[in-house]
Amino acid sequence: MANINLSLEEASSLSVDRDFRQDINLLRGIAILSVVFYHFTATLLPGGFAGVDVFFVISGFLMTKIIATGLERNSFNLLPFYAARCKRIIPALLAMCLIVAVTTFFWLPTNEYQKLGNYIGYAALFISNLKLNKESGDYFALDSHENWFLHTWSLSVEWQFYLVLPFIMMALYPLRKKLNTGLCLAVLTIAAFIVSITHTPTNAATSFYLMPYRAWEMLCGGLVWYAAQRFVMPFMLRPVAALAGYALILFSLFFITAEQAWPGPLTLLPVMGAMLVIYSDYQPLVSLFDRNFRWAGLSSYSVYLWHWPVAVFLLYCGKQHNGLWVMSAIALSFAAGWLSWVLIEQPGKNYLSQRSTRAFWLILFACVGVAWLFSYLVKNQIVVSQPDPLVNKIALEATNKNYAANPKTHLSTYGTGQPVAIIVGDSHAEATATALAEAAKDKGSVIGITSSGCPTLARGELGEHNRCGAFNRSLPSRLKDYPPDVPVVIVNRLTHYAEKRLVNFGTGSQNQQDYLRQYSDAIVDMACSLNSTRPVYLVNPIPEMAQNVPRTLSHRLMTGRTTHDLSIPTATYTKQNAVILQAQARAAKQCGVQVLDPTAWLCTVSRCMGSKNLQPWYFDDNHLSETGNKVLVPMFRQVFTRQRD
Repeated sequence: MANINLSLEEASSLSVDRDFRQDINLLRGIAILSVVFYHFTATLLPGGFAGVDVFFVISGFLMTKIIATGLERNSFNLLPFYAARCKRIIPALLAMCLIVAVTTFFWLPTNEYQKLGNYIGYAALFISNLKLNKESGDYFALDSHENWFLHTWSLSVEWQFYLVLPFIMMALYPLRKKLNTGLCLAVLTIAAFIVSITHTPTNAATSFYLMPYRAWEMLCGGLVWYAAQRFVMPFMLRPVAALAGYALILFSLFFITAEQAWPGPLTLLPVMGAMLVIYSDYQPLVSLFDRNFRWAGLSSYSVYLWHWPVAVFLLYCGKQHNGLWVMSAIALSFAAGWLSWVLIEQPGKNYLSQRSTRAFWLILFACVGVAWLFSYLVKNQIVVSQPDPLVNKIALEATNKNYAANPKTHLSTYGTGQPVAIIVGDSHAEATATALAEAAKDKGSVIGITSSGCPTLARGELGEHNRCGAFNRSLPSRLKDYPPDVPVVIVNRLTHYAEKRLVNFGTGSQNQQDYLRQYSDAIVDMACSLNSTRPVYLVNPIPEMAQNVPRTLSHRLMTGRTTHDLSIPTATYTKQNAVILQAQARAAKQCGVQVLDPTAWLCTVSRCMGSKNLQPWYFDDNHLSETGNKVLVPMFRQVFTRQRD
C-alpha cells in the first residue's frame, strides 16, 4: 500500500490545486468506500447506498461554487462549463463501457448482451436513469443487480442537474439586489424536498431515479456555498460541526437500511452530515488521514465506475456470499478504479484540455456518437454476441413468453374461430394461455381476460394495483359477451398475494389466520359466482422455483460450475400452497367448480421440475415459459373432454 500511496501522491499533482479541500476529498473517500462495501457486503454496511447522497451534496456545492464565482467575476460561460464537466466525466465512462462490451462479447448470451448494449447508449447520453425507472423499477431488487450499467443512474441525475442549475442561477443573478439568490435556492430546495418525500411512498422508483426528486440533495450543497459566503462559522465551532457531520454520515451508513423509504426524511441524515462537514471547512481534523487516504477520494469517480461491473460478475459467478471472493472483488474494484484514474481519467482530461475548442467538441461528439451507434446496432441485433450455443439456448428462454396480452384492454385472442374457452387471471394466466389454446386447437379460439398482478377474488383491493378490484368486479359483465357454454379457466399466483398480504379487504388489522380465512372465502365466492352462469375450472397453483431458472442454469454454465436441472420438493409445494389448495377444493365441493392439477405434469412423486435436461420450463422463477407451458396441454384438454362427458 505504501508504494501505491507514493505513486498516487505523485499523480495527485495532476488534479490538486491550491484550493484543494482535504475535507471534501475525505468525504469522497468515505462515500466511495461506503458504496463499494454496500454493494459487496450489504449486511456489514446496510446504509452504504447513502454514499451516493453524499456525492450529490458535494457535486451541488462545487457546481454552485463554480457558477456563482463565474457570475460574480462576469466570466461565466455555459460552453466552457459543460466542456469542463465532459472532460472530467466522459473519457472514463466511455472507456468503461467499451471494455465491458468487448470483454463480454464472447461470453454473454445474446439477450443479455442486447440489454447491455442498449444501456450503453443511455449511459453515454446520461439518460440511463430514465430507462431504469421505466424498465427495472426497484433499484434494490436482485433482478436490477444484474444490469451492468445500473450504477450510471446517479451520473445521469448529476448531469441533468448540471444542465438545469446554470440557468436557474443565471436567471436569479440579475435580480440579486431585489432577491437574495441563496434564499431563493433555499425556498426551491425545501419545495423540492417536500415533493420528493411525498412522492416516494406512492412511486418509490420514480423518486429514486429521477432528477427532480433528487435535485434537493444537490441544492443543499449549493446552499452551503451561499451560507459560507454570508455567515462565516466561528473557528471554535468548526471541529464540533465537522464531528457532528461525520457522525450523521456514519450513523446513516450503519443504521439505515434499504427497506426504509429512499429518498425520504431519513435521507436528511447523510445530506445534513455532508453539509456540516463542508460548511465547517475544518482541515486539521482530516489532515491526519489525508496522506494515506487521499487516493481514495481522488480516484472515487473511477472506482465508482468500475466497482459495479466487478459486483455484477461476482453475482454471475454465484460468489457474492464467499468471503474470499468478496474481499478480492473489493480490492479489484479499487485497483481498477485507481488504474482508470491514472491511465484514463486524468490523461483523457488533460488531452481534451489541450485541444482547441472546435477539436474538443468534434472529438466529444464523435466518441459519444460511436457509443450511441454501437448501442443502436446491438439493440437491433445487427451486432450480436457470440456466446456458447448451449448457454445461449438456455438464457433465451427468459424471453420465450407470451406477449399477446394487452395491458390496457386486458384482452387477448389465441387461435381462430369461435371462442371455446376463456382464460382469466393474472400473469400466470397469461403465461399459460397458449397452452390452453394448443389444447383447443381445431376446436376454436381462446379468449384471455387477464390483468397482471391482479388475483381473481370476489372482493379486496391491491395497494399497488388500485384497478384490480374494478377489474374483478367487471368480470361478470365482460363474460356476458360470450355464450354461457364457453368455460372459464382461472389461473392465478394466489399464494404469493396471500403470503405477502397484498390484498386489502378493508377490515383493518387482522391476525394471519383471520386474514387467510377471508382470502380463501374471496377465492371461493368468485369461483362460485362465475360458475353460476358457465362452467368454471380452477387451476391449482403453478409450482414456484427457488431460483430464476434460465438465469441460474446459464450462469452456472458460463462460469464453469456444475450444472443440473432445477427443482423443488413436491412436499414443499404442497406445504406452501396448502391454504389455496384447500380453498379451491372447497369451491369444488361447494358449487361444483372443477379443479385442474398442474403437478400431475410438472412434478414427479418427489420433485416439481423447473427444467428438464437443462431445458428451462420457466422464464423466471414462477412463470412458465412458452416451452414449459406446453407440458400442461394434456391438463387443459380435460376442459374440452369433460364438457363432452
